[in-house]
Amino acid sequence: MLDNLEGSKLKDLKAINLLDTSTKKEFDDICNLTAFICDTPISLSFIVTDIQTPLHQSFCVHAIKVPQEIFIVEDARKDVRFKNNSLVTGAPSIVFYAGMPLINKTGSVLGTLCVTDTKPQKLEQKQIDALLSLSNQVVNMFELHNNRVKIKEMAKNHAVESDRLENIIKATQVGTWEWNLATDMVTINEQWASMLGYTVDELQPINSKSIHKMVFPEDIPSVNKMNAACFEKKADFYVGDFRFLHKKGHAVWIHDRGQVISWSKDGQPLLMVGTHTDITKEKENELVIEQSEKRFKGLVQNGSDLIVIIDLEGNYQYASPTSIKILDIPPEDFIGKNAFEFIHPEDKKFIQEGLLRLKNEKQFTFRPYRFKHGDGSWRWIETIVTNLIDNPVVGGLVANSRDVTERVLTEEKLKKSEDYYRLLYDSQTNYVVRTNMDGNYTYVNKKFVEEFGWLYPDEEILGKNCLSSIVDYHHQKTHDVVGHCIAEPGKVFKIELDKPGSDGKMVTTLWDFVCTVDKEGVPTEIQCIGLDITARVKSQKALEESEQRYSDIFHLSPQPMWVYDIITLEFLDVNRAAIKHYGYSYDEFMDMDLRDIRPESEIPKLEAPSNHSQQKGESYYHGEFIHKKKNGKEIVVEIRTNILSYKGKVVKVALATDITERYKHTQAIEKQNKKLKKIAWTQSHRVRAPLTSIMGLIDLLNAKDQTADEKEQVLKYIMDSAKELDEVISKIVSTTQQDKI
Repeated sequence: MLDNLEGSKLKDLKAINLLDTSTKKEFDDICNLTAFICDTPISLSFIVTDIQTPLHQSFCVHAIKVPQEIFIVEDARKDVRFKNNSLVTGAPSIVFYAGMPLINKTGSVLGTLCVTDTKPQKLEQKQIDALLSLSNQVVNMFELHNNRVKIKEMAKNHAVESDRLENIIKATQVGTWEWNLATDMVTINEQWASMLGYTVDELQPINSKSIHKMVFPEDIPSVNKMNAACFEKKADFYVGDFRFLHKKGHAVWIHDRGQVISWSKDGQPLLMVGTHTDITKEKENELVIEQSEKRFKGLVQNGSDLIVIIDLEGNYQYASPTSIKILDIPPEDFIGKNAFEFIHPEDKKFIQEGLLRLKNEKQFTFRPYRFKHGDGSWRWIETIVTNLIDNPVVGGLVANSRDVTERVLTEEKLKKSEDYYRLLYDSQTNYVVRTNMDGNYTYVNKKFVEEFGWLYPDEEILGKNCLSSIVDYHHQKTHDVVGHCIAEPGKVFKIELDKPGSDGKMVTTLWDFVCTVDKEGVPTEIQCIGLDITARVKSQKALEESEQRYSDIFHLSPQPMWVYDIITLEFLDVNRAAIKHYGYSYDEFMDMDLRDIRPESEIPKLEAPSNHSQQKGESYYHGEFIHKKKNGKEIVVEIRTNILSYKGKVVKVALATDITERYKHTQAIEKQNKKLKKIAWTQSHRVRAPLTSIMGLIDLLNAKDQTADEKEQVLKYIMDSAKELDEVISKIVSTTQQDKI
């Protein structure tokens, strides 16, 4: 039963967790024993409170006024303090009362242990002593109960904290280790072992020597050096990236952190703890980026995604180390700042609207926006934000961002291909699914539901077989790839699958399949990541058709054509007409250059810069050259060239026309023309001289004053000139006949 009390005593009761506590069997047993000892029908334990029986009606208020003594009322009907009390005049008709105050170790009165009777009574001293002992026992039981409550609360808090730490470790995929330097024994978690392909049981017992055997030999000196720095108190902790040997023999890059947390009195390290994080992929990315930098100077590094945690106002709580690689900004420079300090003014409005939507939505994808780079430039960023504010491990908005600057700039330059690049942009969000070993879905992400949820009218995808979203003719291929995954767990296999689209068209998807195993190495799940490559396939098909058209035009042309390198003059491709006309096979052409089809006398002309490069701003060239066939025959060809791009380089395509016969005909005409000119000259000079002489002599012959001798002499001269004219005419006729021959 509870009685009323105010002030510090009530606080003491709250401190020992007794208020509103249900009567337990142990308290009932003590009360029954008390009644038996005192030979009374009723024994009660009164606990003081401020919410029960009014204070002025309680016998116990008088009992607790003198905490060290028992309070006895032998006949309440005759006691002026109680004879008018309702507990005496009415039910339960108390006549006899004896109460012993309950006092804790701090001296606070918690209540009373009392007995009552409906008739007068006296207690013997041994009964009083027993009541005193039992009251002490009640107080001890109260203390014990309080301790149990505190222990349960501590256990509950410890369990919550333990779950929280476990969730953090699982979420971050971190391996943990603990090294007892006194015993040289090392304790690890399952994630630490799985990073190297083992289970914890496989590695037992674990000590520093067995750990060092798994460290890559070249990295052991670095590990020892960092440990020594901590042991010698030259460093509070160490952080390093080291290679460990996987169970299968390959190297695994581990980000290792360690710290000594316990020391002996003489300053010797006793306990060291730390974490392991698998950074193999990051190291591989760094290698790829390093190689890429050598080939593409000036391009922005393209690494893994940037992950940050912000609140609904955009204040940064966390930034991943990849911020340096992606934005050239250290992660610590984000903490304490607001995201809108880095976002372009023209993009802030729709970012703010998106953050407001995340108050009610679980996930939101922000279209590309401009974000300030460490060098002051603006980079285009694409972000997917997931609301994990209610998750006690995260407690914020998780933003996954990637640099898409090159893609955005390319889309702006290629607006004519806008539809293709829009599809390419939309396909950046991957499908993520997992199936059990029977092929039934155990997990599907939002993107997959959006694209293929319509196949399941009941909207229940989990538990359904994955083949239901794959067209029939790809079922066997799926079975085959899954078989390969099971045969080689951990290895990624690629596969293209056709899926039915909600619009009735076929959706072509590209997937990475990988099989995961349990601790015993038994396959348990198939994890799959895919993306829509319909646009890519369509574009590739269009490209292949375009290349086929080019190939047909080029290879089926009736005139010889070839493609050659402007610098080296090497043949890069030739058509069938060229192979037939010049007598070389395709492979022979591929081992030759333009020099091999030119006579020695033509090589200097060929290598002259004017003969294999256009004037600035020109792409077309036309000229006549002498070529040599495989059989050694020389031909005259008319060459027309144009500059084009072929397999990533600037080349020339040449069209060759054999004009050998036309050239010979032209030469014959020119030779004939020379002879005709000679005849004409003969006619105008050689023929005219004797003819003029004859005409003059005839005039003399007609003269009247000539003698007979003179006329005879003139006739002789006429005859000589006529003979000379006949000889000239004969030579002309002979020359003409030679031309015909």
